[in-house]
Amino acid sequence: MSQILAYDKINDAAGLEMFGNAICRSGMFGCESKEAGIVFALQCVAENKPPLEMAKNYHLVKGKLTKRADAMLADFRRAGGKVVWADLKNESVQAAVFEFEGLKFNASFSMDDAKRAGLVRSGSAWDKTPAAMLRARCVSETLRAIAPEIVQGVYVPEEIDVVTTNTLKPAHKPAAEAVAVEAEVVESKALQRPHLESLIKDNDLEYAVNVYWTKKGNIDLDLDQTWRDLEDGLQQRMEMHFDSFRKAIAK
Repeated sequence: MSQILAYDKINDAAGLEMFGNAICRSGMFGCESKEAGIVFALQCVAENKPPLEMAKNYHLVKGKLTKRADAMLADFRRAGGKVVWADLKNESVQAAVFEFEGLKFNASFSMDDAKRAGLVRSGSAWDKTPAAMLRARCVSETLRAIAPEIVQGVYVPEEIDVVTTNTLKPAHKPAAEAVAVEAEVVESKALQRPHLESLIKDNDLEYAVNVYWTKKGNIDLDLDQTWRDLEDGLQQRMEMHFDSFRKAIAK
């Protein structure tokens, strides 16, 4: 059955809800709730693409639909745009000339820009692949300015933390109380599954586990998420069947 025929049968709220629930239960695409699953399902139907194809372009991060920077750039080139990078390996700044509709635009994004935006964190992808992260941010900011029809108001994954921080600030919370609450949250997360922590640490699998769940779409290393951000059910199954899980990530 083709995509078109399959999606023609999803023509009401009940069908979309069933489709969204299936996406949510799959544990893929970063979907953590049935509502987020329905949002992803709507986008699948709107673009007439199957979920796995959509995952090449979009990702759900903290309940928000994000678009990969490489997907934005691919759409830009399909629309006739051109880009020439100055130095793909430069880890301090990524600069390029974007050409669109007969006009040329000089654009850049530096590590200083990233630090001012609060993006750089120890151990994150900004440490491991800084040039790639700088390019992604350069692409999203530039295309949002010169070709908004490509971006269409969608953020790239690494922008979500900044958007969330800027739009969801707590009102008039005393500083001491805020620090205490933050410390309590961090401590509870770190001690949520001490046995699983020990298993992963003893087998030196921290990075491998995080990469595995990032590829599954449940977390995003670029946003400093780790396996500790997984829903409790996934952490429980990982702990109960750790030997099988270890073999799975070794493949």
